[in-house]
Order: sequence, then C-alpha cells, then structure tokens
Amino acid sequence: MFANHLVLVFPGTEFDPMLMAEWRTRTIQPAFYMTASYFLMRHFLGKSPTTTLWPVFLILLFFTLTQGLLFFDDPYKFGFPGMVMFLVSIFVTLFVRLSHAKRKKEIRMGTF
Repeated sequence: MFANHLVLVFPGTEFDPMLMAEWRTRTIQPAFYMTASYFLMRHFLGKSPTTTLWPVFLILLFFTLTQGLLFFDDPYKFGFPGMVMFLVSIFVTLFVRLSHAKRKKEIRMGTF
C-alpha cells in the first residue's frame, strides 16, 4: 500500500507507473487513513461494529469517496479505466451495504 516504487497499473491500460503511484497516493492512502481514524474514534468512544461486514463497508465507502474527489481535478487524469473503477467500487459498496443490513437483521432476530 505504501510502497510507491512497486509498479501497479490498471489491467489493460498503458498508464505509466508514476500516474498509478499518484492514483494510489490520492485514493488508497487517504481511504486507509480515514478508515483508521474512524475506527480509532469508535474504539475510544467504546462502540464496536454491529457486524463483520461493517469494516469492509467503511473501507469501500472511503475508497469510493476518495475516487469521487478525483473528478474535481481539471482535467481528470485517469481516463476511462478510472471511471470504470469508480463505478465498480460504487456497485461493490452498495452490495456490501445491503449485505450488512441483511446480516444485521439476522443478528437482531436471533438475539430475542
């Protein structure tokens, strides 16, 4: 996550490693820090997640949020692959949120 010297690119694109390092620096790292901050705050408040899917949902939510903020750049540097990744992350985030809601109801029904 923090090794910017590793070459990671979107599959099927010809992005250079520097552009992908910028994408990783502007999306994955802020999402990591926001997730860590949220869980530290919740830990110090004495609250725990309701299901095991909640942390996964938050990671995906913050990742999607940081990708959405990239669209405020003029011009958007990451082209069609970046937009596809954004749409996929929205879909997966919504799917995990619905799964969390379903699982939360199952847990509450079994406790009574």
